[in-house]
Amino acid sequence: MNVKQIEAYMKEVILQCNAAGIPISRSIHSEIQINKRAKSRFAACRKEKGLSGIRFTIEVGEAILQLEDVWNIKNILAHELLHTCPGCYNHGAKWKAYAGIMNQTYGYDIRTTSTYERLGLKEPEKKKNIKYVVICQKCGARIFRQKKSKLITHTGQYRCRCGGRLKCFEKKE
Repeated sequence: MNVKQIEAYMKEVILQCNAAGIPISRSIHSEIQINKRAKSRFAACRKEKGLSGIRFTIEVGEAILQLEDVWNIKNILAHELLHTCPGCYNHGAKWKAYAGIMNQTYGYDIRTTSTYERLGLKEPEKKKNIKYVVICQKCGARIFRQKKSKLITHTGQYRCRCGGRLKCFEKKE
């Protein structure tokens, strides 16, 4: 698969969204960006604010170029294009409603996330260098981080989903 083919599929999905009455943005960059570093996501919708207003760019990971199944490619593109709708830059109720329309109308299976296995791809090996472990003092849940973040530097300001206090530990190699 090449970028030009994926851009042609994006045009088809845009036409499908329009035909289904889904209000995707008219300010979507026609060229798709390829992200060679993305390993944990297949695509993203980028919102850029400029002098002429908001413009969206669809970015796909290199893994998408390995796909031969056009349905999977269109499914991923439809997912990202729905993020260009007003109030749909997240996976909220409005986005889910539009995804449901696309699923029912065109037979897609648009979900909030996907997996390599679902797309029929081999998952790349991930080498994570975990430096910090945050542990809930109530339920024992563990949160792993590679980099110093607010959660690591200000752990006391956060709580676990269960409401428990968190404690940060730096891993020693």
